Amino acid sequence: MDLKAIYLTTLERCAPEKMVQRVWGRLSSLPSNIVAIGKCAGALLDGVAAVHDVESAFVAIPEGYKLPGGAAAAPGRRYSRESGGRSGRRSTMHVEIHVGGHPQMTRASFEAGRALVEFVDAHRDILFLVSGGGSACVEVPLAGHSEDELIERNAQLIASGLAIGPINAERKKLSAIKGGKLGERVRGNVATLVYSDVSRGRLEDVASGPSTRNMILIADNDTLTSTAAELMGAQRLPDPIECDVEEAASLLAQQKEIVAGGEPTVKIKGPGRGGRCTELAVRFAMRSTAEALFASSDGVDGNSGVAGIYLPHRDNIGGSPEWEAALAASDSLRIATQIGEPIMIAPSGNNLRDLFLVARD
Repeated sequence: MDLKAIYLTTLERCAPEKMVQRVWGRLSSLPSNIVAIGKCAGALLDGVAAVHDVESAFVAIPEGYKLPGGAAAAPGRRYSRESGGRSGRRSTMHVEIHVGGHPQMTRASFEAGRALVEFVDAHRDILFLVSGGGSACVEVPLAGHSEDELIERNAQLIASGLAIGPINAERKKLSAIKGGKLGERVRGNVATLVYSDVSRGRLEDVASGPSTRNMILIADNDTLTSTAAELMGAQRLPDPIECDVEEAASLLAQQKEIVAGGEPTVKIKGPGRGGRCTELAVRFAMRSTAEALFASSDGVDGNSGVAGIYLPHRDNIGGSPEWEAALAASDSLRIATQIGEPIMIAPSGNNLRDLFLVARD
């Protein structure tokens, strides 16, 4: 059983441009003006433009992720390209792209926010394409709050170890566009398609919910784990893992063969390198010798520089004072690469939380 091949094939099958076209056949009469936000904004727009007559589009995306339209695209500028809908005719689509920060907010995030509000106010009907990563890459402070205040508070929340729901609840309190406020500015028809990186059924939490009007799910972590379970021929945990990383490692170490997903919570304790998946891999190896894989769906695990970790079968359960010291300093990558193989891929264009594969021991 090749766990790395299962992981990569799962990502390919769950690509946002494919997933949005899969739901498209059930939809009708959607606006031709589009706002695409988040890590998957470029891929989602490309998927829609292949089947829909798009007039104009605004893209807000974190740095390093796939821009729409290939070579024609460039941050901070407008360009035109063809789109093709069900009518069979070709139409000209005008696209504006802004690249902001992630996971930290930057000045570019606020520049994107100001331009986004101008775009929304200039168009009567809008189709929102929302994916994770949008909370940091585009923002407008609520009246009475400053950009510096939002940057500082966002950094505190990221390091807090809180789950994404409570984090986004706090972000919404300071934002003029989160919590449905952006969608409320639209004068006409609104539809909101969501490629979800949050808890099941919590679509309003994706990118902190810029639009909560007429929300439709494109794909979520259940899509990811169901696809992997089919490829692996294994059962999957029925619910996503959202507990502390220590508890998550204990839960997965008890499984004989399983597919799971979600996002365990990790509190940043020091200046080391790592992420949810690298830390989960180390803590799992302290409890089990089974072959396993722990990887992000977007190809980026914290500040580790890797997508995740593949653990081959080992003869002995690991653990030592060195391991404990590394975990205490949030330096899990160093240990994870000693006991397993780092998974190195470019940012995938997916964003459906994490995937965990455990083979028979």
